[in-house]
Amino acid sequence: MQETLGVLAIVVVICGLAMLRMVPADQLVMTGQQVMLGSAAFGVPLEALYFALLALALHRNGAVPRGWYWRSFEHHHLLRPSQRRWLLPPFYLGALAFLGIVLGIVISLLGFAAVFGFFA
Repeated sequence: MQETLGVLAIVVVICGLAMLRMVPADQLVMTGQQVMLGSAAFGVPLEALYFALLALALHRNGAVPRGWYWRSFEHHHLLRPSQRRWLLPPFYLGALAFLGIVLGIVISLLGFAAVFGFFA
């Protein structure tokens, strides 16, 4: 698994450097912002839905650990299978949206690096 992640990291770096050469810097910044804000517009409501559903499920089960919202994913074992069916899709989709936000930030940073000539 570590080897796969290492190869994936190398491929991402190579693709990022290729983007710097092929795409104008201002376009990279704007694309990164669009990816970041689009992912946030999709992910923030999903995470709000996830936390509301988790709170409701934990209260219904009578198993509300102290500080459950700080590490909410550690309490999925307290849910019934029928509750997991409703709860986990917004959780996973929100996590994917978070990765989209991170990707948008990275693209924007590459654009800023190109604007200031760090990779000239």
